[in-house]
Amino acid sequence: MHIRGMMACTLDGFVADTGGGVGFLDDFGTADWGFAEFLDQIGTAVMGRRTYDHLCALAPVWPYPGVAGLVLGRGLVPPMRGGAQVWAGDLAGLVAHLRSQPRDAWVVGGPSLQGALLALGALDRLELWVVPRMIGAGLRLFPDGLVPPGQPDLAGVRQGPMGMVCLDYRFGASGLGGRAR
Repeated sequence: MHIRGMMACTLDGFVADTGGGVGFLDDFGTADWGFAEFLDQIGTAVMGRRTYDHLCALAPVWPYPGVAGLVLGRGLVPPMRGGAQVWAGDLAGLVAHLRSQPRDAWVVGGPSLQGALLALGALDRLELWVVPRMIGAGLRLFPDGLVPPGQPDLAGVRQGPMGMVCLDYRFGASGLGGRAR
């Protein structure tokens, strides 16, 4: 089982505008991102509190049917959308839990969480969709000062519709966190 990221960013490296919005993605709402195939491989979606709150504001139901949810954050009160659970433990415990699951885990959104997992050497794969938009300021793809223990290997590039490009990076000694895929 692997811990994976999949997210979109602007050509100038932002995942959200200064207000936390993702309006730069509006033009790409009907594009085929390969999301259905991606989601078929995922057993758990893990996210921070802000990402969970953002999803709740966007969708009246859990947007990932058949995928368990784990939300890092305090003050959340069950029941939560889609039966998502609150993770109150530390990141090392979270990584161990995710690795014990039978299917891959997806770190949804949140450059802070993805950056923290990268810093631990726990993110195995990142599929980064770059959209041909530039917004000049906002929430950066990764936190300033992030230096992961290893550098990624580019495993593939896919051209998407409307000028989008997906960069598929693998981390670790074998390109998958040191584990064979």
